[in-house]
Amino acid sequence: MRGTRSSVVATVSAAALLVVGFDYTTYAVTGDSLLLGRANQADGVTTLTRHGSGVALSLESSGHRAPSLRVSSSARVPRLNADLLDGRHAAQLSTRAVSYRAGARGNVVNGAGFWRVRVAPGAYQVSFKAFVIPDSAPVGSTVDVICGVADLATLGPNTRVYTADSATYSNAFPTLMSGADTVRIRKDADPGIVCTTATNSDFTLFKPITASFTRVDRRTVRTAAPVAVQKVGPGGLFAELHR
Repeated sequence: MRGTRSSVVATVSAAALLVVGFDYTTYAVTGDSLLLGRANQADGVTTLTRHGSGVALSLESSGHRAPSLRVSSSARVPRLNADLLDGRHAAQLSTRAVSYRAGARGNVVNGAGFWRVRVAPGAYQVSFKAFVIPDSAPVGSTVDVICGVADLATLGPNTRVYTADSATYSNAFPTLMSGADTVRIRKDADPGIVCTTATNSDFTLFKPITASFTRVDRRTVRTAAPVAVQKVGPGGLFAELHR
């Protein structure tokens, strides 16, 4: 029995020494082991490398509302895929234009046409297109037409125009009028489509007038710096631009 007990004690002692020695070696090389459920500290970067296929680290939390990872820094993490940006999916971040159609082909407008659009306050990229045919002008005369998008609440000498274009007619053929601009629609505004002639005469819609509003997050306007006039060919600047 004594020999057996001595063998057991020796075996246990050797095992304990092996464990302690292994743990000491691990501590000397890598530092303390990670303690689950407690705060851990380290003087250097902790790197986890998996030799083989599959993920190197898997984090799981109970419930869908409990995050599986938390960081203390707001610095960008390179190569980290993200499904949401500020809590929104990619489809929610894409710009969406809301288009309005005023009138119909063949509609006759008496003097001036006004069409109200329902747009919430904010910054928008506004654009429009209009094809109209004014009453036939007498031979040798012309008719000026202007169409666009404006604040109907400010009609008068100080009309707030968002975007507009004009055309001069000397016959019964329609001319395209279009425009675009980035504008801010105020809370008290009444945005709408406007089209009229200089003589307040009737005109016919060659096709519906359209206007589009695309919401933008902010409006940034910068002043372009002037440059010195450059030398151009004998045809002039117009010819150079239309090559």
